[in-house]
Amino acid sequence: ITGEKKGHVDEAVGALKKVTQGAVRRIPISREPVEEVFECSKASVTLVIGANGETHTKIERDTRTKIDVDQESEPCIVRITGEKKGHVDKAFGALRKVTQGAVRRQGAVEEVIECPEAAVHVLIGPGGKTCKGIERDTGARVDVNDSRKPCTVRITG
Repeated sequence: ITGEKKGHVDEAVGALKKVTQGAVRRIPISREPVEEVFECSKASVTLVIGANGETHTKIERDTRTKIDVDQESEPCIVRITGEKKGHVDKAFGALRKVTQGAVRRQGAVEEVIECPEAAVHVLIGPGGKTCKGIERDTGARVDVNDSRKPCTVRITG
C-alpha cells in the first residue's frame, strides 16, 4: 500500500485488517538503495557517458537509476544505484551494450587463453554466432584478439 500521507496508508491498512478479519499484517519494506560497482577502461568511459552526457542520462532515465563515473582511476569505476536490483541489472545491461561488453563487474574473474590460428574461425563461428552463444549460455564475455599470433581469447565473467 502506498499513499501520499502516512495517515492514508494507516487508514487503508486498518480497512484491510477489518475486511480480512485481521488476517493481514504489516511487513517492513527495505528502502535501502541497491548499488553495484563496475569497471571499464578509460577508452570505454566515453561510450558510457556519450556526447554531452546523453547516453548516461538516457540509461539513468530508462532504468530509474543513478550512474556515477570515476574517470580518474584506471580502470574507471562506474557506480550504479537504484531502488531495485532489477533496475540496476537493466542499467548494467545497457552499459554492456553501449560499450560492447567492455564494462564488467568489479572484481570479475578474467582469464586469457591462447587459440591456434587454425581454430579461430571455429571459435568465432559464422557472424560471431559461436562466441555470442557462449556469452549467452554462460554470462561471461568472450573477446577474441586475432591480430596476435597466436590468437588470444579474453574471458571475463
